[in-house]
Amino acid sequence: MSRKVFITDGSEISFYAAVFCAWRHESHITSAQNFQPLITDEIIFVNAAEKNAAVKTAEEAERVRSALFRIDPPAPKEICRILSSGNLQKEQIAYLYLREILGQRAPAREKTYLSCVRNAADVLHKIGKEIEHLKGFLRFRETAHGVYYAACAPDNNVVPSLAPHFIRRLACPFIIHDLSRGYALCYNGEKTICIEAKEAEIPLSASEEEFAALWASYFKNVAIRARKNQKQQDHLMPRRYRKFMPET
Repeated sequence: MSRKVFITDGSEISFYAAVFCAWRHESHITSAQNFQPLITDEIIFVNAAEKNAAVKTAEEAERVRSALFRIDPPAPKEICRILSSGNLQKEQIAYLYLREILGQRAPAREKTYLSCVRNAADVLHKIGKEIEHLKGFLRFRETAHGVYYAACAPDNNVVPSLAPHFIRRLACPFIIHDLSRGYALCYNGEKTICIEAKEAEIPLSASEEEFAALWASYFKNVAIRARKNQKQQDHLMPRRYRKFMPET
């Protein structure tokens, strides 16, 4: 039996429009570049930026999103988070979860006995965990221009979700650079914007260089060598965050 495969452009609007079209078919939704279709698949591209289809796509997307919000107000935020995941099946996971909510016209997050809900909950848990980790492990360094800069390489596209936390905490201009996805979120004290930035050369202030040296010295000397516990250290300070932490 053939199925329809909807390839989105990666945007939320494109995803919701694909859901609108996929609803009555045996369908699969994806944007993953390494997706391997079956020989019997019918491929349909849903591009929200396509000039001739933009208005129709936006209207279809809004109909689905509005229906979802009426049934379960927190669900659109959950869908948005799932779509920010690094999971290659994120669109299909979001689609099956959304379809369960709309099909039953009731919230589904408590139905963890269903695989579609369980998969969505697992993705949401991993994203939430990574956001909490980065709130603690992200290191801002003062640049020569007085703007604070932090680099990271998260598994999921969580940098936009981190912005409100650090706007409240820092109350000054800053940049969070996602090296994995090649963009930077910039806050100028009033609003945030995202710019493409695969790499960046950041000149640090003189005081920042001194603080980095002090942190490295502290980290080295505070440890008790005779009681080194590498397993516990890896648990409390995961290795994948350390390359962005001056104290390590």
